[in-house]
Amino acid sequence: MDDESREDAIASRFPQYARFGKTFEKAVDAVVRGYVKAHVFVPSGRIICTVVGSGGDEFIDPEKPYCSCSNFFFRVMDGKREYFYHLLGYKMAFESKKVEQLTFDDDEYSDFLRIITVDVLNNLSEKRDKSS
Repeated sequence: MDDESREDAIASRFPQYARFGKTFEKAVDAVVRGYVKAHVFVPSGRIICTVVGSGGDEFIDPEKPYCSCSNFFFRVMDGKREYFYHLLGYKMAFESKKVEQLTFDDDEYSDFLRIITVDVLNNLSEKRDKSS
């Protein structure tokens, strides 16, 4: 099955989100490309969720909901949008059982947090530099 067919299959499962337009399209793309990830640490069972964005990985917490991207902060938090594609992509991937699970040892947890934090800060810095 090619990407276009997979996109159609995912999109058809979630017609209720089509009203989000480009956000929906980007969320579908993230699901199809395997960009929605759950990093599972063993034996503790800790999970860190990320979605690959245009500038790198974005940390998400689907239960809050929270996303580290600047669009979440400036558009979702201030009520201009209900969703941004990282969280919508996670929701759709979770419901479709398409979240890619990556397993790590607990010893790797602090290094992983350090790497994802640097990535998030770099993403925010690049967005700020582009808007200046």
